[in-house]
Amino acid sequence: MEFFLYLIYLVITLVVVSLGDYYFGLIYLSGKDTFEKQELTDWARIIPSKIVSIFESAGSLQYGLLAFGLSAFFAYVWTLTGGLIGSPHYTDSFGNYFFLSFLMPVLVLAFYSFISSEVLRAARISRNSGSFLARLLNQEIPLLSGIFISVIASNLAVYGLYHEVSFLFVLPNVLILLVLLILRWNGKVKFGGIRVDREEEDVEDLGEDS
Repeated sequence: MEFFLYLIYLVITLVVVSLGDYYFGLIYLSGKDTFEKQELTDWARIIPSKIVSIFESAGSLQYGLLAFGLSAFFAYVWTLTGGLIGSPHYTDSFGNYFFLSFLMPVLVLAFYSFISSEVLRAARISRNSGSFLARLLNQEIPLLSGIFISVIASNLAVYGLYHEVSFLFVLPNVLILLVLLILRWNGKVKFGGIRVDREEEDVEDLGEDS
């Protein structure tokens, strides 16, 4: 029952954050003062196109969907981890608050460039090599989106089903994740983001010499 509720909230959250991103861009970034009715209420067009653009942000819908699914599953398992070190994962305890909090998504957001570069360097793979791992790790936006949206859905599912975790924790936690994700989608976060660095260039040189 909880996993089914989690899936429902996952879809709802994806729709809500997509709409939030659309209206953020339309109202604050477009520079417009007036809007047509179709721009504001044509949700049948807005929602699918926005969601597809998220998955296609790195140029591959298939890899974007795969990255989103894998990262969402990882984040869901992460939120259950509190139940392995203490009371059940849905109860009012410190461990559960830690694993349900925004800390892990924010750390991944801040250090994604470093993490992905180190993984590729350890595998001796260039980011532009076209290999499966390189193409998967290049899906930064889908990967981050899967983590953020999955943690939000887990918070809502746990609170909605059991009502044991404090609402005063869930509400600000969800809002922080939503705002950070929308800002990251629009390049308004000052940290994070994939960058080609010296170490990646060294990997490419090693590949050419071998």
